[in-house]
Amino acid sequence: MIPKARWIPVVLLCLGLVTPALADRSLPELQVSCQGLFRQASAPGEVLSPSGLYRLQVQPVRGDFHHIVADLLLTGPDGGSRRIAGVEGNGFMMTDTGRIVVIDADHSSPSGLRILDLDGRTVGSWSIDVLTDPVLARDSSALAFRHAEGVSLLDLATFSRQNHPQLSRFVPGPGSLLAGVRPEHPYEVLIYRGGTVVARLAVTSFPRRLGFDPDGNHLFVLLEDRLLRFATDDPLADPVNLFTAPRGTELRDLQVHPDRLAIGLRRIEAGRFSGERLDLDHEGLVIGRLPGPSRPVPVAPESLRADPSPQRTHEPISWPLEPNSQHPIGNTYGEYQNYGSSYLHPGVDLMGNPGQTVVAVKAGQVKAVLTTSGEYHWRVAIGEEGSGTSEGYLYAHLEENSIAVEVGDLVTQGQYLGDLVDWPVADFTHIHFARIQDTGTTWSGSWLCTDNPHLDFPNLTENQWPIFEPAVGSDMFAFCSNETSNYQDPDALQGMVDIVAHVGDRLNHDWVCTVQEIRLSIYSAANPDHLIVDNLLAVNFDMMLDTYIGGPIDPFLVDLLYKQDSTCRTEGDYEDREFYHIVTNSNGDEVYEEADRWQAWDTTELPDTDYVVRVEARDAAGNAAVATMQVTTANGNPTSVAAGAFQPLSLSCSPNPSSGGSVMSFRLGRATPARLAVYDLSGRLLRTVWSGDLPTGPHALVWDGADDAGRNLAAGTYLIRLETDTESRTEKLILLR
Repeated sequence: MIPKARWIPVVLLCLGLVTPALADRSLPELQVSCQGLFRQASAPGEVLSPSGLYRLQVQPVRGDFHHIVADLLLTGPDGGSRRIAGVEGNGFMMTDTGRIVVIDADHSSPSGLRILDLDGRTVGSWSIDVLTDPVLARDSSALAFRHAEGVSLLDLATFSRQNHPQLSRFVPGPGSLLAGVRPEHPYEVLIYRGGTVVARLAVTSFPRRLGFDPDGNHLFVLLEDRLLRFATDDPLADPVNLFTAPRGTELRDLQVHPDRLAIGLRRIEAGRFSGERLDLDHEGLVIGRLPGPSRPVPVAPESLRADPSPQRTHEPISWPLEPNSQHPIGNTYGEYQNYGSSYLHPGVDLMGNPGQTVVAVKAGQVKAVLTTSGEYHWRVAIGEEGSGTSEGYLYAHLEENSIAVEVGDLVTQGQYLGDLVDWPVADFTHIHFARIQDTGTTWSGSWLCTDNPHLDFPNLTENQWPIFEPAVGSDMFAFCSNETSNYQDPDALQGMVDIVAHVGDRLNHDWVCTVQEIRLSIYSAANPDHLIVDNLLAVNFDMMLDTYIGGPIDPFLVDLLYKQDSTCRTEGDYEDREFYHIVTNSNGDEVYEEADRWQAWDTTELPDTDYVVRVEARDAAGNAAVATMQVTTANGNPTSVAAGAFQPLSLSCSPNPSSGGSVMSFRLGRATPARLAVYDLSGRLLRTVWSGDLPTGPHALVWDGADDAGRNLAAGTYLIRLETDTESRTEKLILLR
């Protein structure tokens, strides 16, 4: 057996999803990072209510990747304490009114939002799709949070919920107030009261922070270079410029307290970041100053470039961690995971060290800086500049106070983004890196994962090949009736058969991951040239996947690609990594659809004799391993077979890649009508090369690289599809110009 991954019990420091505002008496504890961002000096695992009336100590009793079960030690204003045992969740917030907000964010399903009373009883419960950035009103009256459909304001007394449009920056206030910025109007701040817009405030740049005063009479808007105060009861009045950033600094953070404003500043000079906290009264008078730490600006080494992978038409990228070369991998793209429910890992986890520098792999515009579930899940998304649909990259698990960029910033390749957060479980500090797609000038967290970014890295130099293990007992593979858990005797296979392979891989690390690609061949044991299945592509983990919050793609692919029953039980967490792949659920065209579920090895009309099943597994670096097993069919058919029978449908393109024309070679096992056509990756028909009857045997047709109208097609990847009345085969062709 492959040794199972280690799980090291540690204390999870899952504090509030948004750092609670400091009690006014403890404001001197409000420290600033070198990036000008605030952090609270408090005991480990401690959450404060906004005014400090309540203290909540989170004491995990068991935990995993994203989910913990904790005992909560609650201390009230009278100094008395009580323990609430066995609370499930990964984010906690405490109100001044004695309510505990618990968020249980699961990557594969909607987040659970619960409100507990002081005895730990659930008094309110909701299921929220794509919950991000929850913010507690300073007076504890409401909780605002972003979700898939917009932003909601939840009244914590009545549990009534007001729904607002999507906002890229928002903050709740007293009396059902909510201020926010619409993504399509980044220079306009809207103030809502009771769900209705009561003011539209024009600003000169994208707001970095918003905050209401305790009475809700004023809204403070922090821009990069100034702090503005707007009167909420007189929206037509001109704003008051309370503070202008000193030359050479930028404003990055804001906290509004009853008697003062705390501003976080950052200065970048002489190759160093330096932070500073200023305290102002509500009229803008500086009443205090606290210098923050300083550190050198990390400089990434010159990017190494590489030729594009033949699987790619877009440019290769540099690694987000130094050096720009192979890093250990903890989870691969499309890997089965289950931390409460099953999903496919939508990205690649590059292992690193706490505080390690993270850099941009490509130039672009910062589209999002947000958290999905607490201090360990802060992330930066960078896409193409503009408001349309674009692709970009996600850098997740950054230390919040180290993040060096803001939404709207333009970044260059190699630019410093932040540092890796110290992961609290199993020594698993890592960056979750994904290639994503979304629409708009700002993104809210509901992006799609488009393909596997691991294939875009240069210098894939790891050399550990995949390892096959027996699937059942000492048998290398398991065999069951199609889409069932009815396992068959490999010496007497009948009908439509699914084949299951047990294989994993290590990539310069102890963690077992899934592989990149699996192929299946089946041939006669007596005559290996009689191929029944010829190098069928069972899976290539380069498909589109859902977001962490789940969707229609994930559940389908989990069931299509992985076997999950008591005999072949796929597992993927910190304790167990066992991957059982269904290698027959595919027609080989890399389009994963419902019809693939019913693909199987059809033994019905095969002669009852011995066959060899051969499975090849390959990782992203090209390391390959092969496993074989001899089986016997028993359908009551004669054992004799005519020479040349059962020759499968085959197709190949040469040259590939091609700078122009290509020869399409294929073999037909019988005379049949056939169609050979060229499609783009979306499935649009571009050229019909042949359509008509063809005899048994080998054939070769030439495609000149043009569409049906005679126009030369642009460089890119195209699908060459051969179809008969009973079979089909698809191959990718790279066209170079």
